[in-house]
This record gives sequence, structure tokens and C-alpha cells, in this order.
Amino acid sequence: MRVVFYAADPDDRRLGSVLSRARPREVEFEILPLASFSRSYKKKAPGALVYLDASGMDEVRLLECGARLGELPGCAWGAFDRGGELPDPAAVFRAGGKDYLGPALMKGGFEPSRVAAALAFAGLGPAPAGAGTESAFPGWTSLNEGDTIDVRFCYAALGAQRELLEQIGEKRLYALRESFNDFLSPWAAEGGGIVWIREAAGSLVLFPPKDEGMNPVLAAFRLILDRAIVGYEVFNLEIPLTFRFAFHAGRTPWRRIGATGTIVAEDVNFVFHLGGKAAQDGSVLVSKAAADSVPACLKDLFVEAGDYEGRSLLASRRFKD
Repeated sequence: MRVVFYAADPDDRRLGSVLSRARPREVEFEILPLASFSRSYKKKAPGALVYLDASGMDEVRLLECGARLGELPGCAWGAFDRGGELPDPAAVFRAGGKDYLGPALMKGGFEPSRVAAALAFAGLGPAPAGAGTESAFPGWTSLNEGDTIDVRFCYAALGAQRELLEQIGEKRLYALRESFNDFLSPWAAEGGGIVWIREAAGSLVLFPPKDEGMNPVLAAFRLILDRAIVGYEVFNLEIPLTFRFAFHAGRTPWRRIGATGTIVAEDVNFVFHLGGKAAQDGSVLVSKAAADSVPACLKDLFVEAGDYEGRSLLASRRFKD
């Protein structure tokens, strides 16, 4: 099994260090100059999972290269984006790509098990040990309109929006909401997710039933802990920023992004109520249906939080600023 990385700077020691830690024993890694793609991909890519460096090209060019890779026998492709420069990571999957490695994953979550899972999802390797007999999630681009699908829902929103309105004004708050929704796209993609419904108050993100990359609850927890840095570095905000998250697992009819209309589904209604009415700023709320999504390293930081609309809840402990 082979994985090829077309990197803008193939001699980057930090990239080499990340990849050396992530390589499974039975998998061959090769780092090639992105500048050599046109003359080398027909020889190097067949039978391999190929990652394209998003920092070395714009989105149009990346998708063009992905389309060329998709025409080769036994080749699957994805993108790695250490700087979060790809404006719409979901475009990779819509164009037939199989994986997206974003900033957080490349910093600390890219491990051999992640590589094995990506190869299996791309059809280039066996299912990881312990994967069980459940059928793998087919991918968002393989779903048909009207299919009933099992997913994990994540309601994500900016916290303290009333206070933000007073502090930065209506125009800046509107722009901040749009920027936050744009930010959620690469954030979700690192866990195989998509931003499904965008609303001003809060957006609905969908994740596959099982982890595909970064665990989404862990990712939400990290974002809350890093809120001061994220507010300043990502959103250029000079005042404290906070977030609220609510997770639930259930079923929904599938509608493509941008054409969801009114979704008639009990679980969709519940997660909007859970995130919009029950979740608190600076915390992660998880329904018992999604409790398996809380990773072992965080279980001690969650406590029982009673019931809401007849469903038991877990809530993360809140931290003082």
C-alpha cells in the first residue's frame, strides 16, 4: 500500500516529522514536489492514495489535479491543508476526493490508525482491526436524495451573541457569524463532517456515525479551551469569544447542501432545540444517544445533566476564563 504526498515544499522538516509518525509499518510514504505533479503523476499515482498540498495551489487548480488523479486506475486522492487555506474543504469530497487533512489533524491527530482508515475508506486497504461488521459510511457524495441516514448531529454556535451585539454592533456581528460558518467547514471536514444547515443563531453539522479522523466532541472541546486564541487569530476579535456545542445521534432524510428546505425529522428538531435552548455557552452538551462519541480521555470531564425533552444528557464541566 502506498501513500503519495505532493508537497509545495517537500523538504519541510515539520511535514516530514508529522508524516514519519503517521506511517503504518506496512505502508510506503513518498513525498514529491508539487511542481513535479504534471510530469510524474501518471507514473506515481496509480494504485496509491495521493494527497495534494492545498497551500501550493488555489482551489480550482487542486480540483483539476484531483480530477486527473481520479481517471487513473486504482488511484484515490485527497488534500492536506496545514494552514487551513482551502475555502471549502467539502469541495474535495464533492469532486470525488476521499480525504481531507486539516490544520488540527496535521498538528496532532494524524496517526497510523488514521492512515489505515483513510486507505480502507478509499478502497486501497483492509478495514482497520476491530472495525466490526457494520457497513462503512458511504460518503456524502454517494447519498441519494431522500435516503434515510444514520448520522451524528452537532449544533455549533457562537456564544453570548446578545453581548457581542452590544460590544461590536450589528454589522460586525453579522460578519462574525458568516466567518464562523466558513470556519466550521474545514473544522468539520477533519472529522469527515459537513456543515449541512447554516443559520444565524447556530448551524447544524453532520458527522458519520463513527469517527473518521478527528473525534468531533474532542474537536469541540479543544475549540472551547482555545477560544481566546481562536477569537484573536482566526476572527480578529479583540474581545473574548465563546462557543456552544450540542451533540446527538439519530436519523434524518438526506437533502443536499443548499437545498435542505424544511426537514421533517424528530432528531433534527431535537438537536436544534438542544443547541438553541438547552446548551450553555462555553460547554459541550451530549445526548445519551451520542454518548459513545465522548472519547475516553474526556469522560471524567462530563457529568450527567438531567433530561431534556425526554432524553438523558451529559454536559462538560465549564472552565473559568
